[in-house]
Amino acid sequence: MDNIHEDNLKILARFIAEELINLAQETSGDDWTATNIKDHQIGELARCVTLQSLYLDREEYEKCAIMKIRIMDLSDKLGLPIDSSLTNFEDEDEI
Repeated sequence: MDNIHEDNLKILARFIAEELINLAQETSGDDWTATNIKDHQIGELARCVTLQSLYLDREEYEKCAIMKIRIMDLSDKLGLPIDSSLTNFEDEDEI
């Protein structure tokens, strides 16, 4: 940054900030809400997959089944393909 004068850097920063504000004002609140809902659903999906793995390690299969249903529901809502490794409880790969 030695070759950029401080005044030019401040002008550039102000320009970027103003453009970001303009872009934010052009979008509707629905865009932000939809993004927040999707982010929440992805976080919930990650939580459920983690819990399912924990329950599987503890051999709590009833809880695994509940997480499987929740994972399938969230995957459907997000339009994600369901990974069979997340819903298959058979221990074929164990040694």
